[in-house]
Amino acid sequence: MKKAVLFLVILFLVLPVSGLAADAVSSATVSITEVPETVAHEGAKTLVIWFSTNDTVKAVALTAADALEADTFEIVPEQPYTEADLAYYTDGRCDREQADASSRPAIVSLPENLEQYDVILIGYPIWHGQAPKILYTLLESIDVSGKTIVPFCTSMSSGAGTSAGNLAKLTDETTVWHEVKRIDNHSTAEQIREWANSLDVAKDTGRFHRQDAAQ
Repeated sequence: MKKAVLFLVILFLVLPVSGLAADAVSSATVSITEVPETVAHEGAKTLVIWFSTNDTVKAVALTAADALEADTFEIVPEQPYTEADLAYYTDGRCDREQADASSRPAIVSLPENLEQYDVILIGYPIWHGQAPKILYTLLESIDVSGKTIVPFCTSMSSGAGTSAGNLAKLTDETTVWHEVKRIDNHSTAEQIREWANSLDVAKDTGRFHRQDAAQ
């Protein structure tokens, strides 16, 4: 009897939960059963940049990139965020950074060959109603002049608010900012792809098909 119970316990531990793929992401924000791999697309004119401390934004970013045949870049902080850092209203790192207008967390590396891309999608979680300050570090460190930026964000409950507008202030007047997309809660891969394709980005040129797409 003890052997049988032990076998069942081991079986439970090794079997995937809920029948999802090993790289599935299921949260209050997304429900994606399989996250596409990171693939470089020769000659791609669209780049998807993301920052996340969990797999939620990553899953959205890679799914959108797969639909658009876009290249990808992950923003990696020099000092990784711990669970304690992310605990709201504890005066932890996240609380302090978001409350400090001058905070600019360091990034391990920056995206290269940006001149190759016409359209850049930028994904981030909402922290205290805004984009994490590490996004400010990024945009103050790269040149996106003349490019179209498509911001998207995830949040369990908060809206996108002024997050994209505040990021746009870090770029010059030649940069065109698309309306921010807050990913709907429990979004599936199919819905993410539908949104990405609705942007009407030409995969061969990276530019919007419709002249009014970025208004």
